[in-house]
Amino acid sequence: MSLLSTDITKVKRLSLREVKLPKKQETSVEPITAPQSLSEEEVVYRTMVGKYPLLESLVASLDLVLSKPEKRAEIKPQPVDKSKLRKIAEGTLSRNSSYQKEEIIDRLQRGAEVSRERAERGFNLMVGAGIIETIDQETYYLGDSAPF
Repeated sequence: MSLLSTDITKVKRLSLREVKLPKKQETSVEPITAPQSLSEEEVVYRTMVGKYPLLESLVASLDLVLSKPEKRAEIKPQPVDKSKLRKIAEGTLSRNSSYQKEEIIDRLQRGAEVSRERAERGFNLMVGAGIIETIDQETYYLGDSAPF
């Protein structure tokens, strides 16, 4: 009942002498260089390409050049136009009146139709330029007028 009726000791053995291995291809070995430090932009770009592989083909097909963003220290603030600030302040505040800080900010926000943050920045610019002067910590008046 044996499926294998041959005696393996009597069978001719195979030899590996007839087997030939393919010749090895010569590969050039490049010297290993130390990794270069990557800029923040390169790290972000590689991370984005890892998440969205099509970004790399988009950059290549559109010939996009990635440049380093400007540092905050290098960005120069634009000069403040005092005449425009004075015109806004005179249109918003009446002469010979004093106001609380919050009231001035609310008036700037409604008068110029800007956000609260922008009105606060405008208020700070006006105080810094001397257009709005202070009596105490919370009471302000239009410069070149008498506060009452």
